[in-house]
Amino acid sequence: MKHKKLIIGTCILLAAAVGGVSVTTVMAGTAIKTAVAETGQLDCELELNGKVESLKDKTYFSGISGRIGSVKVREGDSVKKGDLLISYDTEELSRSQTLAELDAAVSQGNYDDSMQSKERVQGLYGEAKNTIPELEAQIAHTETVIMLTQKILTDRQSQFAARAAQLQADLACCVVGEDDDPAEVQKSRDNIQKEIAKNEYDSKFDPEIVQRQEELKYLDYLMTTYREKKSIMESQKASTQMNLQTQGDRDRLEAVKASDELKNETRLQDFESASKGIRAEFDGVVTKISVSEGADVASGDEIIQIESLADTAVVCYVNKYDIINIEEGQPASAHIKNKDYSCHVTRIEKKTTDEGSTPGIRVELKLDEPDDAIILGIESKAKVRTALVSNALIIPIDALCNDDQGDHVFVIVDGKAEKREVLVGDKNDDMAEIRGGLEAGETVGWDENNELKEGQKVKVK
Repeated sequence: MKHKKLIIGTCILLAAAVGGVSVTTVMAGTAIKTAVAETGQLDCELELNGKVESLKDKTYFSGISGRIGSVKVREGDSVKKGDLLISYDTEELSRSQTLAELDAAVSQGNYDDSMQSKERVQGLYGEAKNTIPELEAQIAHTETVIMLTQKILTDRQSQFAARAAQLQADLACCVVGEDDDPAEVQKSRDNIQKEIAKNEYDSKFDPEIVQRQEELKYLDYLMTTYREKKSIMESQKASTQMNLQTQGDRDRLEAVKASDELKNETRLQDFESASKGIRAEFDGVVTKISVSEGADVASGDEIIQIESLADTAVVCYVNKYDIINIEEGQPASAHIKNKDYSCHVTRIEKKTTDEGSTPGIRVELKLDEPDDAIILGIESKAKVRTALVSNALIIPIDALCNDDQGDHVFVIVDGKAEKREVLVGDKNDDMAEIRGGLEAGETVGWDENNELKEGQKVKVK
């Protein structure tokens, strides 16, 4: 007889009735077992295989364009809320903040310039007189930044130039002497030539040199902008033409100013946040790291992912036959790393999912009290309580038979085996619920080696 594999929970009621009592046939003397059908509790559980998964994860993205300073964790590490995961390069971050502040100054200067140029009704000369010193200060400040940046670039280039000169000197001195091995001398010259080529390549593509060159381009752009604005102000100062500003012009300028201020403020806030590094927002496990130390990242790039240990579940894929016995809210248990955890069915997906070789329905058994011993991705055995029947008429599962007509048992009446068709309810590995065809107190029997026959005589030892 085929039936679903179910695990016994608390069905002990008939243990006394089953053990010890035996019957034998008169002729063959074959021992059979008997049990009395009695009312009791039937606890049914469904055994499942699954994996431990987190129900909560967080992916962190870079809020700025910058360079990674250090990676404090590795994939698989457990972290606590507030732990530093990733930090940015502080020097690179400081330069980026300075450029952002310069951008903000440019935006403010643009607004001031536009407003002042439109307020010709208050005196074009006075407006320009106030603006020109501001631009001169910006030009002077930018010139200072250019000088400092150019010095850093020159110093760096000088290092490569000094290295090149030293290598050339070494090459010139590397000649065959009276006692020298020509092959060894040639080998040394080849090595020096390689170093010269490498130094030449590095002097062109050194990250520091490239970065400073880009900064100088940007600063030159700022300088050009400031000087153009100064030229405009000087022309405006000399001009006597009046220009009335409409309310629409004023509203537009105010809107542009508000937009620029919001963008600059947000950008500076992003840099301020980045200076604190990327920190864990909850206790969990690092499951993915997408960057390495020294790597350049753009705003919006994926950085790191963590998954929560406090919100974990055993995820199982249940077939179409067993899913009818599972409902959300059912109690369950999971065996993980030689430890038992209580669970509940918290989610049943409304679709099938291909998992492994056979499709199934995803069922989540959320752990009631997970701890630090949990390992995400580890396989687990789980049990879901699918039924708890009280006042059930139950018999041992071994006493239940099946043929073309359906389920039946053999009731022992006057020393004979009487075949009786029965209506079977819930079952587990040991016991079966009988919902019809049998009364409490009746004795059922079975032969462990051969099925009994209708009318077969038996005798109680």
